[in-house]
Amino acid sequence: MRVILTGTYSSRNKGDAAMQQTMVTLLRETWPGMEVMIASPFPSIDRSYYRDAVVLKCYRRNLPLAVIQLIVLLLLRLTGLSPRICPVSREVEAMIDSDMVIDLSGDMLTEDYGPLVCLSHFLPLLQAQILKRPNIICAQSIGPFRRLTRLATRVLSRADMVTVREGISEKYVKALSPCSPLVRTADIAFLMKSSPPNRAREILELEVVPEPDGELRLGVSLSALLINNINRHIRNDAGTDSVAEISRALDRVSSELNVQILFLPHVFGPRSGADDRSAIQAVMKLMNTRPASIKNEYRAEELKAIIATCDAFLGSRMHANIAALDSLIPVLAIGYSHKTEGILRELDLQQWVLSNADMTADGLFSALVRLLHDLSDYRAHLQDRLPAVRERAWKNIDIIKHIVEPERTHPVQGEV
Repeated sequence: MRVILTGTYSSRNKGDAAMQQTMVTLLRETWPGMEVMIASPFPSIDRSYYRDAVVLKCYRRNLPLAVIQLIVLLLLRLTGLSPRICPVSREVEAMIDSDMVIDLSGDMLTEDYGPLVCLSHFLPLLQAQILKRPNIICAQSIGPFRRLTRLATRVLSRADMVTVREGISEKYVKALSPCSPLVRTADIAFLMKSSPPNRAREILELEVVPEPDGELRLGVSLSALLINNINRHIRNDAGTDSVAEISRALDRVSSELNVQILFLPHVFGPRSGADDRSAIQAVMKLMNTRPASIKNEYRAEELKAIIATCDAFLGSRMHANIAALDSLIPVLAIGYSHKTEGILRELDLQQWVLSNADMTADGLFSALVRLLHDLSDYRAHLQDRLPAVRERAWKNIDIIKHIVEPERTHPVQGEV
């Protein structure tokens, strides 16, 4: 069997890596002889990361070339010619012989990041559909669409299955494309195994992060995307920006509540502007207390092990939040799209999502005080709710089984 994973960006984004690597691991455990391929825009970066998968060059970010590839495939289909006579790329050549194409875009099937970014993520799915290969849009947050609404409706309706990771996207897809085969599951990263605790201790020692001395440890995930988004919405008469507001709030938490702040970047590139460490450094420079930080790049499962050493977590990166929640670490999530509220709502934790309006120094400090005072009840709540979410994450694999081997499986409940 041969399966192609599409929708990835780069393994330097550890949320992206968590989804891709977890899917590779689960597929190979379910079908030991399966060949798993990842179509990546940055294969030179990703080949060393995904050691048990074949990494192919994906041209979706080169929109003119990707559109030409799509037109060639469409013309071959319309004229009844085999696409094998003109394999326009290794990715398409592999797709022709694939048993399934699985799209793991996470939250990229939306125009929140612009129509061109959204279009680039639809192109591999359009290729698979023109080639009549079984294709699944897997465990994602989807929408909204504006300029690409008709294209989105077409792709969603022609997928063999669409699984969404939260209820907000489920309602959106049902309204947009009522004929789409749709199941609500959960993010595949809820099934990612963590590195062992001793690996976390090794990294923290290497990074010169001191052991908490009778204090709580608050893990913090920040991103440049978050900073820019808050600055567009924040209302502050003094004219300070989000960096100053966050630094003031964390200083108060550290000094008044005896809390160790540990900054954890979760995206390291591939563009320098996407590196979380730049946003973290901007906040740290304005702090009067001395927070700790992770400075070097590590694998997603290693970062999850480090996150598990925290007592609580403040997160803007969704998969850093998922790593914390799955490790029974209470999370205060900073929301900038519906995926944040949607995923925490799946755990009945929507009250722990901060809006842009909450991201003032006083608002953030008050929310963190509430979080730190509620740790015990929060953990008990997670212990109660997580098993059902993990079970829904496993449903993604059951769906793949049903499509690949329909004669050996029962239909998956939840199809509409």
